[in-house]
Amino acid sequence: MDFMKFKWEDKLKEFRERRDKVMAMGGEKAVERQHKRNKLTARERIEKFFEPDTFVENYEFIKKRVNDFGLEKKEIAADGVVTGYGKVNGRYVCVWSQDFTAHGGTMGEQHGFKVSEIINRAMWQGIPVVGMMDSGGARLQEGMQAGHLGYGRIIMANVQVSGVIPQFALVMGNCGGGGGYLPALHDICFMVREKGTMFIGGPHFCKTVIGEDATVEELGGSNMHSQVTGICDLQVDDDEECLEKTKELLSFLPSSCNSPIPVVNTGDNPNRKNEKLLDIVPADHTKSYDMHRVIEEIVDNGHFFEIKPEYAKNLIIGFARFGGTPVGLMANQPNYLAGCFDVEAGTKIARFIRFCNAFNIPLVSLTDTPAYLVGTDQEQKGVIKHGCKGLFAYAEADVPKINIVLRKAYAGGYANMGNKSMGCDVVLAWPTAVLIIVVPEGAIDVFYPRGKFSEEVRLAELEKYYKDYINPWFMAERGFIDGVIEPEDTRMRIIKALHFLKDKKVSTPKKKLGNIYL
Repeated sequence: MDFMKFKWEDKLKEFRERRDKVMAMGGEKAVERQHKRNKLTARERIEKFFEPDTFVENYEFIKKRVNDFGLEKKEIAADGVVTGYGKVNGRYVCVWSQDFTAHGGTMGEQHGFKVSEIINRAMWQGIPVVGMMDSGGARLQEGMQAGHLGYGRIIMANVQVSGVIPQFALVMGNCGGGGGYLPALHDICFMVREKGTMFIGGPHFCKTVIGEDATVEELGGSNMHSQVTGICDLQVDDDEECLEKTKELLSFLPSSCNSPIPVVNTGDNPNRKNEKLLDIVPADHTKSYDMHRVIEEIVDNGHFFEIKPEYAKNLIIGFARFGGTPVGLMANQPNYLAGCFDVEAGTKIARFIRFCNAFNIPLVSLTDTPAYLVGTDQEQKGVIKHGCKGLFAYAEADVPKINIVLRKAYAGGYANMGNKSMGCDVVLAWPTAVLIIVVPEGAIDVFYPRGKFSEEVRLAELEKYYKDYINPWFMAERGFIDGVIEPEDTRMRIIKALHFLKDKKVSTPKKKLGNIYL
């Protein structure tokens, strides 16, 4: 029984040796290769993300259970992923960070167990979870265990916690094959430029299977996903910026759907007037302007965190504060496609509304849109289907909803930004607002067709239409909007409305879910 006669020095020596081996990740050479690619290691990313001395790791000594096809000769520290929790901005956040230095951060059974476990733990604790993705894909030596017990477990966890806690995907390296689905299953996705990639089939796979030659960037680079698919919410230049932007965005969000939104004292006067708006927004509807300037003028300290800035540029979405209260802000962009909606903008606004609604974040709209684009191109791309997404999402949302109509508020575009019949709590219009079911000139073509009436008659009737029916005064008289305001009072009225609506409660019919068109 001598083997039972333990000595502290021996046990502590064994512990430190095992711990040091795990902390060394894939070894000095592998770490050096990671640095030569201008990438941080999994542990460096975690160290820079959390407040000092707050990170607690779990399952660091876990090991792979498959030892065939050469794996018997391979040590994979922590099975290629570091998981745990720590504090960001004084609040707890869970994390999983794939370690590319340890066998390429490949997905195996134990790897998937660790990731799914930390995601579920975040849900149980009611705190956000951040995934730092940098993986060579599935660990093929483990066969279906890598998919069934690896990716499958993670996907199931992602879906179960969706809408309960915010989920962040930080694509800092490769994210291919089954891993390519993971970023899109998260609420927010950031990608490091020229480093982060995500695709189902990479260049070699595409060449082998379908004979197509394509680059990594064409298949799944950050530019492509920022501008074409819209999966990427923000491109960043390096790992450090990715981590800082994540911390910044987390400050706008509650920890869970059951947590209060983080109201803070920003120091910006809630009664501040916005006289500059008259110089920013032309009263002449034929002239364009940059809606970003309006946003910067009215939000607290001009601080606006925009997401998806390169996708569907005709619509601006992001997070800001009014009087310290965080909001999801949506605004049409008149200097891009005149602020029209199209199929991409329909999907963009729907996903954003549903995210804000899930986490009880009030919605503020700045409206200046001549409705949806028309024509065979948009119809064949499914403008009805994609337009319905935004309409469904807005009508479904039960958070405080406020809309400021600056100029044009036409047809489905107006409905998508929020009107009273769609459940918008407060709709206020500037004196320059034009609110109508269809483009006014199009309506006159129906009432007074060309060829049957002279242009003088048509123009006179169009002027009467503008004067009597599609101005803010008509809408205010009928109770279709809450009122007309001076532009300089925009910020103040939004803040007052947010304060009034902060305890809003809505009773909806009991059901399993609504069948939004996907």
